[in-house]
Amino acid sequence: MSDTPMTADDVLRIAAYKDRSPALEAMVIAYSYHRVARDLAEHLGWEANNWYCYATWTSKAVGESLDLTPDSPFIADFGRRLGVPRRLRRLFRATLLTLLGPSYQLGLALANRAIFLETASLAVNLWNDTPDRFLKVSPESELTPTPPEFLTNLLEQADARYLKEAAQLLIEAGQATDPEVRAELMLGANIALSAYEQKRAQKALELVLYRPVRWLTRVSWRSLRSVIMRRPFRRFRLYSAPHEDQPWLTRTLEELWASLYTRHLFSVRTPLSDIKVGRPLTAPSGVDLAKVWAPIRNERVRKLAEEFITEDQAASTAGVANWVSYPDRMRFIVSYFRVYQHVSALYDLPFTKEIADGLAAEMKRGLVPQAVSEMFQSDPALPAIRRKIYKYPTETDPDAYEMAHFDFEPFLEAIPLD
Repeated sequence: MSDTPMTADDVLRIAAYKDRSPALEAMVIAYSYHRVARDLAEHLGWEANNWYCYATWTSKAVGESLDLTPDSPFIADFGRRLGVPRRLRRLFRATLLTLLGPSYQLGLALANRAIFLETASLAVNLWNDTPDRFLKVSPESELTPTPPEFLTNLLEQADARYLKEAAQLLIEAGQATDPEVRAELMLGANIALSAYEQKRAQKALELVLYRPVRWLTRVSWRSLRSVIMRRPFRRFRLYSAPHEDQPWLTRTLEELWASLYTRHLFSVRTPLSDIKVGRPLTAPSGVDLAKVWAPIRNERVRKLAEEFITEDQAASTAGVANWVSYPDRMRFIVSYFRVYQHVSALYDLPFTKEIADGLAAEMKRGLVPQAVSEMFQSDPALPAIRRKIYKYPTETDPDAYEMAHFDFEPFLEAIPLD
């Protein structure tokens, strides 16, 4: 573990580097979040968890879910939960790869990278002697070239006030002397950061979770027709269309699948255990649920929390019916923050030392793009992609081919921190 704090250049270099598999990229980001979490603890103390502690374990879980190799722990665990017999596991993996497709890995990895860039670049600048900037992926900006369709359909607009509020609350937490006051301010910052990044990830989450249904009902037969007629079609428009705009059968199956997945298959990774989000949230050993659910005294933090939860503990900690639902998801996440805020294990390194040393070396690869005015333009010195990420032919899907080779540097906007 390096004693040197993470910098804005480190964040930009990690996010801009393209020659990594999606799974490795998510692991590098998880290790980087861990570094940022510990850097912030030097200013905020170690008594309460900052948002980057939670992001560390989430990004590690994302990396594991992006590993679709024959030895994938994600596919093996998924098969066990569905009760797939051993003799059918190869067939199950082939079916899962078909249903998920390249959009799953590429869309989730791109969203993960963009959120890391925006949230980590904010954190590393908070205690600079000279205020710097945080970076935002801005496909909607007038300063950027015309973005590919998948970029605008993967990152949803989010309220920038949440980022501003998070920065202000973290600065105030660093100045607070009362540990309880500091913990409440950090809780507010955690809520604000999640409100922002979960909104940004909303479209990508819908793509990832609904993609199997949309392939079955809308894309599979069109793909066959495309092969016969030798006429390509834009699959991504079908995959990324809003749920409410889908045909009745597709909407119905999406709701059933999302409910099944949420209640029985999906869990949130922590160093203590995996939390099944479809079940009520319970307190881990050593945590007094009544104490952590005491009324929030800071008015700003209380109002932030009240956007997503109520003081009704049972209702707020109830299981999630559909993880795609932003309000339901945020309710559970805010409750999770309150219950786990003083679980110090979230600061632990989520890798063995050997793996962490490898990730530390990996995060140094690549060059920092040069800033031009307030935009970060593509640097021709960046390494070209030297290997293919996917073994099945993404070239048959024009959108997937673009995503596999996408460079989002021209769409980065530098926003000064006041």
